[in-house]
Amino acid sequence: MTPSPVIVVHGGAGSLDSDDDRQQYLTSVGEALERGCAALSRSAHDAVCAAVMHLESHSITNSGRGAALALDGTAALDAGYMDGATRRYGAVSGVRRTENPIVLAQYLAQEGDFGRFVGPPCSDQLVAEAGATPCEPERLISERAQGIHAARLAQAGSSLAPGSAPLLDTVGAVALDAEGHLAAAVSTGGMSLKRPGRIGDSPVVGGGFWADDRVGACVTTGVGEVLMREGTARHAVQLLQAGVAPAEAAAVALAALLDGPDDVRGRSGLILVTAAGEVLLDHNAPEMSSGWMRPDGQRELTHLWRKPS
Repeated sequence: MTPSPVIVVHGGAGSLDSDDDRQQYLTSVGEALERGCAALSRSAHDAVCAAVMHLESHSITNSGRGAALALDGTAALDAGYMDGATRRYGAVSGVRRTENPIVLAQYLAQEGDFGRFVGPPCSDQLVAEAGATPCEPERLISERAQGIHAARLAQAGSSLAPGSAPLLDTVGAVALDAEGHLAAAVSTGGMSLKRPGRIGDSPVVGGGFWADDRVGACVTTGVGEVLMREGTARHAVQLLQAGVAPAEAAAVALAALLDGPDDVRGRSGLILVTAAGEVLLDHNAPEMSSGWMRPDGQRELTHLWRKPS
């Protein structure tokens, strides 16, 4: 049976402060779906990279230009990519000289027999080699991100603990093309007020992203330390492989993030697509902007809400 091609995109899970921000996130996800779907006729790889590159260049999201700032006020980007046909992956962390780290991650996935992870400062040295558009580190810092950073620093000693961000965390995409190939891509600026050098789940294969043509593809968003601990992206796909329905697989994988003491729990989200083209969007964070689109024009675009338990 011919698979039904589809691209799925999310703009992050977390919480926002205004309806205006929510609308901007939803608009950027919708635009990313359009970009990705236009590239889906070429390949799942092209689709996820086109979608994520758009979000990296859209300063409302926590990726690329406008990403959340570290404790020292700098921006450092992480990204991951996986090809479902070969299961090769590429990942970078600490990128400061391009707003499109997903280009570097995809390049690394093609370079090695299995995959490559490159951290700073070597990740910046890949910019020219991978053909990414270069920029100065200051280009990554938006006025909005600076405002959030200043407010967070002022509140760090009160009820708003360092590490919890008022903006949504991470962006990502998964896609299935007409040839039955899957791909996954994810990009982030990391946790607001993070310790400089901190690496989250986005460049960690299995935690932040996973793709396998035989089963499905998944990317995650949320509390990186917990997503890495549980290997959430791979966990969800493994549940699919075991015959679990997509909705249950997502629910079980997300529930595992809440199974622990308060200081190691994580409210997060994920998107996945099966090898048959089934789509699932789920989260246990307060909010997540996400959607899916098929080449025939079918689409869903939604800002998911979840009441606190």
